[in-house]
Amino acid sequence: MHYYQESYRYNPAKIDVISCLGMHHAKQDNFEKAIVYFERASQIQPKEVKWGLMIASCYRRMNLFNEALKVYEDIYEENPDNIDCLRGLVQIRKDLNMKYQHYSEKLMQLDREAEADR
Repeated sequence: MHYYQESYRYNPAKIDVISCLGMHHAKQDNFEKAIVYFERASQIQPKEVKWGLMIASCYRRMNLFNEALKVYEDIYEENPDNIDCLRGLVQIRKDLNMKYQHYSEKLMQLDREAEADR
């Protein structure tokens, strides 16, 4: 881990190092630190949805459901056909006792389309 941190210090734009550091901290349940790395990755690759999903996942695991919901909703605005985002939205809205049928229907539609393509 020391070498990855040194690599990040010398080249803070190297995405594979940032990803590795973020995943390491997430696996260690240090979600605050993981979010810092995933946010950095999101700045470097703003069109890459997985960074936002990782951030939302960290918030959920920290029981910060409103923050996670906001991230999922922001991702959904930009990527309404992202199945992972829709799954997260449905689950977190269920957890918060919010309406989720719209997202659930969209998710089922995308799942059916994916099945038909196979």
